[in-house]
Amino acid sequence: MLTNPSLIDTIGATTTNASNTSLSQLGDDYNKFLTLLTAQISNQDPLAPVDSTQFVAQLAQLSQVEQAVQTNSQLETLNTQVSALMNLGGTDLLGREVSITSNVMDLENGSVDSTYVLGAGAVDVSARITDPLGRVVRTLEGLSTTAGQQIALDWDGTDDDGTPMLEGAYTVEIVALDTAGAKVANIVSRSATVEDVRFNAGEIFFGLSGGEVVSSITIQAAS
Repeated sequence: MLTNPSLIDTIGATTTNASNTSLSQLGDDYNKFLTLLTAQISNQDPLAPVDSTQFVAQLAQLSQVEQAVQTNSQLETLNTQVSALMNLGGTDLLGREVSITSNVMDLENGSVDSTYVLGAGAVDVSARITDPLGRVVRTLEGLSTTAGQQIALDWDGTDDDGTPMLEGAYTVEIVALDTAGAKVANIVSRSATVEDVRFNAGEIFFGLSGGEVVSSITIQAAS
């Protein structure tokens, strides 16, 4: 699914309608105020006239509100235009290989293209691989404890009994512990192909090979 230009039009129409509604309401209030002002002046007591400075102050306040609404309308339009440019900018990754932060593993031809990076202090590292039904199918023990480097997650696609698993998406959890048994932070990444670009609420999302949809902020690199 490629980017849908009509979505940008819809966003623009929504923000424009909101501004137009505010301006319309302000116009109605402005007219009501002028009607009341005219009636009050026409019926005021000549011996105790209403202080004209109060009317001037209220007119000034209405003018300020009108300017604020118009400014908001212009900002909404600018935001829509910037969002549209961001959306178009994401299309340059279509069909390209990217590295993303993700605990999803795409098993293909008996291998996965996932890596992990550890924080400092890990002395025991293992990985639990879960199938789409939530079952732990493989536990990898004794993984590298080197900190600060991308380490390939070597899984041959078999379960704990050595039975080959079906190709598809699996999830992995890296469990890294220090000498006190406390968890050490880690980040799991994988390579994937961008298959489509999506735009929602001002943010770009990418549909990847393996069926995963991720935010643009998870993209680490592209090739």
